[in-house]
Amino acid sequence: MDKSLTKDIDFLSAKAILLKEISNFSSIKSGSSKLPEINYDKNESRIRFHARSLNKNSILDCFEVVKNHIENIKLHTLSNGYYCLQALHSNLYDTKSILDNAKFRFSILKSQPEIEITKKGSFVEAEILTAIELFRLTNEGDKNNSIVDPREILQNLGIEVYDPLLEKAKGNTISFDQIFGYEKVKQEIFESLIMPLKNPEAFLNISNLTRKYPSNNRPRAVLFEGEPGVGKTTMAKAVSCMLGIPLINVPIESIMSKYFGESAQNLAIVFDAAKAMDTVLIFLDEIDSLAGKREDGLFEATKTMLSVLLRKLDGFEGKPNSITMGATNRKIDLDSALVSRFDKSIYFPLPNASERTAILSGYAMQLDEQLRRKIAEKLEGYSGRKIKDFCDMVERRHVTQLIEKNLPISAPSSEDYLKIIAEI
Repeated sequence: MDKSLTKDIDFLSAKAILLKEISNFSSIKSGSSKLPEINYDKNESRIRFHARSLNKNSILDCFEVVKNHIENIKLHTLSNGYYCLQALHSNLYDTKSILDNAKFRFSILKSQPEIEITKKGSFVEAEILTAIELFRLTNEGDKNNSIVDPREILQNLGIEVYDPLLEKAKGNTISFDQIFGYEKVKQEIFESLIMPLKNPEAFLNISNLTRKYPSNNRPRAVLFEGEPGVGKTTMAKAVSCMLGIPLINVPIESIMSKYFGESAQNLAIVFDAAKAMDTVLIFLDEIDSLAGKREDGLFEATKTMLSVLLRKLDGFEGKPNSITMGATNRKIDLDSALVSRFDKSIYFPLPNASERTAILSGYAMQLDEQLRRKIAEKLEGYSGRKIKDFCDMVERRHVTQLIEKNLPISAPSSEDYLKIIAEI
């Protein structure tokens, strides 16, 4: 774990953070749950609270929450109705004073199930986060412990699940034919994503023929790199449509929160929901905002996000017919450990003149090739999105003039496009 995440929080600050965050929960406001007890005695910090919903089936969910925030953990005690996890040192070979580390105790045979977290000395940020999320899991969930649709969980976070089957029914599917230019990018995506996910057995058979010890030769995760507006998100949706696999499209603003630790937990929830789906693609947009370089002096919350992201990417690896895609316009800002999780990086360049001409064929089809080429030459440095925005501007200007002059509807001419270019 990043050393900055192991910095002690003094007892009064830890208590204030814990109670402030949990007091916002609906179960506390409704009076159905009580605030945790948190005290410090004889150099030991202790958090204790009742769990409204805790049984053998949900214990594993609690363990998963602990794993989301504590890098090294082991099962300390396993007996009928009592379970205890012991936090280890960052160096697994260092066992000195290991029992002074945090312990997470779960008791389900009491009149009311109880969770207790103890530690010699002060708690650190990761341990406070764990306590908050354990309380959330065991007090905020459905009393009947009913199964929740992972899509509903994601929707509550404001995250889109792009379903290609539903889009096909609406006639909104996206294919390579609808993405103008980018032939090299398409070829790389075809080889790195489309073919491996469509033909996993063929790739495994090749591995058996070429490797002394057969191993996975399909990508674990793929990174899209390029300027804003070059079509990274659109390409991810095209991959979803071509494979017929749902895409969890995760924009940065959907998981960021002002509340202590909630952003990291939201990120963990995304991956947990994805694992509950049969097959799925995850698309993490603006991943550089989630996980910059640790040596650049990140805020504590951002370092926590990076730590959770690295663990979740490792845990998601190997899920059948599923893969994570990330997008960034500044790969140089990404932490090296995160970059290493992506075994394929695909660069989306700004379109060249011929590609800009091809893009214009999709938005100015009334012009002949020579006129589109002339306009494309003047749009050097424009991304695909900016070219579309430019065409939108021309059309709005043109139709406004037609309405004002009471003229019949007609398509803009090349002069209309060139006039707008001269103004910008």
